[in-house]
Amino acid sequence: MALKEKIKERHNSLENPVEVTTKANEAISVEENLCSELCFPLMYRNEDYFRLAGRIYDSFVEKLNIKGELTEKMIREVVNKHISEFSLPKFALKNEIADYVIDNLLYYGPISTIIRIAGTGLNDILVNTKDYIDVIYDGQTIATPFCFRSEEELKHIINRMLSESNRKIDESHPIASAKLPDGSRIEIQIPPVSANLDKDGNPGSYVTVRKFREIPLLFETLIDSHMIDYKMAYFLVKAIRGKLNIVVSGGTSSGKTTFLNAITRFIDEGDQLLTIEDTKEMKPQMPCHAIRSFEARPPNEEGAGEISIESLLRTALRSSPRRIIVGECRGPEIVTMLNAMNTGHPGSMTTIHADDTKEAIVRIENMFLEARPTANMAFVRSQIISAVDLIVQIVRFPDGTRRIVKISEPERRIEESGVVSMLDLFEFQRSHNSENPMDSSGNFKAISASSRASFKMLQNGITLDSRIFDNDFIVDKEMLTHELKNFHPNRMCGWKNHYMAEIIQSYGSGKNILERWPNLQ
Repeated sequence: MALKEKIKERHNSLENPVEVTTKANEAISVEENLCSELCFPLMYRNEDYFRLAGRIYDSFVEKLNIKGELTEKMIREVVNKHISEFSLPKFALKNEIADYVIDNLLYYGPISTIIRIAGTGLNDILVNTKDYIDVIYDGQTIATPFCFRSEEELKHIINRMLSESNRKIDESHPIASAKLPDGSRIEIQIPPVSANLDKDGNPGSYVTVRKFREIPLLFETLIDSHMIDYKMAYFLVKAIRGKLNIVVSGGTSSGKTTFLNAITRFIDEGDQLLTIEDTKEMKPQMPCHAIRSFEARPPNEEGAGEISIESLLRTALRSSPRRIIVGECRGPEIVTMLNAMNTGHPGSMTTIHADDTKEAIVRIENMFLEARPTANMAFVRSQIISAVDLIVQIVRFPDGTRRIVKISEPERRIEESGVVSMLDLFEFQRSHNSENPMDSSGNFKAISASSRASFKMLQNGITLDSRIFDNDFIVDKEMLTHELKNFHPNRMCGWKNHYMAEIIQSYGSGKNILERWPNLQ
């Protein structure tokens, strides 16, 4: 059963838990057994319980008299005693209300609760006024019963989140971006920019939290999840080692950054890598000594102090990197990025937002012309063709599945329609299931043999087995693991031995990941 249906079923089974009865408690017990993926606290699913939690919180704050810095351990001891003074209608509420008090007093309210209970499956948290909080969980958007009690409470949490990065927000500057201490990215809009009305008829604020995985997502896991097949994986490992310049294209939350992180593992540690991002998201899977990371800075309240990606990219070129990764090109930095790819930084990579590899080229052209309006189109296209070796297209399907649907290389010719001709090397061909349009099953196919990419790999000392472009030729696991065996993830910066145990627990399906991938042992 799909996750969304499971959660809906759970909600329906406990939609109005008002009185303590044996039947209700049995229902809770049954629900707890179902909560292997995502389960919402009882207090948020019932208005009476939510109001009760609010009264307990208010009375606790009113009586709170602790000198010095508040800690979670200190608060939990005191709040448990305080909750004991109240007659709770359900035994399951005590811990939930204690967590509610602590999350609101020390952390980010229901946002912290969601992060804690959702675990590694959480992608995004979407706060749409105080009354509505959705989550993107394993690629699927799910409505939750979480909410804030008031707009004032939501704004208090917003200010607390922004203070972690020394940022402020007010009516004169109603948009803010920042990071949380765990690396999560937050984007906030308040009235008058946010125009939705809450249930009380007042304009409400928006918060978007992009949660990043604490546990690295390995290349082997991408294969296990059928994001790519063995043949595509073999080609990509060779492409990274062969220093091809790669553009990763896809929509929002399609997995572009996750994919980039995973393939950095195959960069030689002698190649100094420099990453440049608007907000730091990348965690290259390379030795620490081989990585330097730059992060852009927005202007302050007075409009001063901005450090743009373009300026960082210019200074990066004077810092002796071998390879450069720009987290996302979306403006004038594309000009400098193409120059870097063309002038001595092979193996550089970036991401852009586009829905197809050919559309990605057009998007690059438009960004270049926006930055240099007087540039000749023939010159622009020649820059792109000579700089970009591969475009990898990633798609997130309606069921949440992410797949690389196309790998293409720009050809050195222009089509009659005036666009750069693209040679598709590999493609995912989706099955058409009229009974289930959500079905994302299909097959990976080799479409055409590469000439340009293969030649550049050879120039950089990497030989590609040309048989992989023949659909009758099978790339088996042994052939792939032979390529992977020299790139154990323990070379990753910040790697800790317990990561492997966590990876086994988080991503294991069927056989143990060490059994499936002996190269990781």
